[in-house]
Amino acid sequence: MLVEESIKSAVSSIKTNGVRSFLTALAIIIGTAAVITVIGIGSSAEKALEASIDDLGPRTLSIFPSQRKRGGISQGFNPLVIKDAEALAENTEHNWMIAPAMNGNRQIKFRNSNISGNINGYLPINFKVRGFEIGQGRIFTEKENLGRKRVIIVGSKVPGELKTSARQLLNNEILVAGTSYKVIGILKEEGSTGWQNPDDDLYVPLLTASQRIFGTDRLGWINVGISNETNVDYVMMTIEQILRQKHDIGPGGDNDFRINDWSQYSDLRRQATGIFTALIAGIAGISLIVGGIGVMNIMLVSVTERTREIGLRKALGATQKSIMMQFIIEAVLLCILGGILGIIIATSLLFLFTSINDWVFSMPFSAIIGSITFSALVGLFFGIWPARRAAKLDPAVSLRYE
Repeated sequence: MLVEESIKSAVSSIKTNGVRSFLTALAIIIGTAAVITVIGIGSSAEKALEASIDDLGPRTLSIFPSQRKRGGISQGFNPLVIKDAEALAENTEHNWMIAPAMNGNRQIKFRNSNISGNINGYLPINFKVRGFEIGQGRIFTEKENLGRKRVIIVGSKVPGELKTSARQLLNNEILVAGTSYKVIGILKEEGSTGWQNPDDDLYVPLLTASQRIFGTDRLGWINVGISNETNVDYVMMTIEQILRQKHDIGPGGDNDFRINDWSQYSDLRRQATGIFTALIAGIAGISLIVGGIGVMNIMLVSVTERTREIGLRKALGATQKSIMMQFIIEAVLLCILGGILGIIIATSLLFLFTSINDWVFSMPFSAIIGSITFSALVGLFFGIWPARRAAKLDPAVSLRYE
């Protein structure tokens, strides 16, 4: 009964002083919104990273060109070329899948629509390594690759970008840098992987890309698909031996390529994201403490303004406990309401952010519960002193207060 009356009295006081109550809770609102938004972005970024790693297959190593050094001085980037991929493919010890690729932007035209498209030169096996699936049509064959055929596969969003439908585009001709290519397949929707979106890309046979589009045998990267049971360190050592021999790198010479184990990178990135999120959330959490101090100050002012009311209640039989309970509940309610408003704002901001970046929306439920709980504890902690001060007022003195 005492708690129910205290809650009713606290709610009435908050409603009566609505503007002041809102301004008092503003720091709590901002602090909670900041904490939840940062935690949500960190969680969403982690999901996007995991999606990107999953998109590369069960276990994928990637080889990239790196700087060539001589005597400790950089000699520029030494490219990976198609013959490097062929040398790796000749090794049958590991039963790996070698998926070289090159890419670049070219003008794409279909009827009256023009776009700048990212063209990828792929082998048929690249689609398996990347986990891409055909939604309509088919994947080009190794025979079409060796024949430098002018065939092309498009991502699921490309028909819309060309202001047509997948059905109308399939088996029709599009122009790539002014040259006609037949659309033989349309990928299923893959979704963004954080920093790239295969749904926006186009795919041609590797040798077609090399000789007909880009005029070079330089590769952007080579993906190496391996089973999860494979000894990764041994595989990386084999890759290094083959490429060092292919690039004529002598003993003691620096590699002019680098090998990324994406699963290892994922763990490091996840740790870095966790540390960054905790740091920013901690800084944002300070504003909750500042908000609690603001609540305490306003509650002290409220005690002074309501001195006669407190004296009258005591004269009518209210106990110190009931007076103290009312002011503590009022402080806690203010902070909880601020926390709830902060969560609503944070959820809206996070939804907007993830929509813009095409990420998966991720809001840990534990963060929401934790924020509300922490807000309530802030209200409880900073509401005790004003509540004790109100409870200790002498009713005789309070009734004479002007």
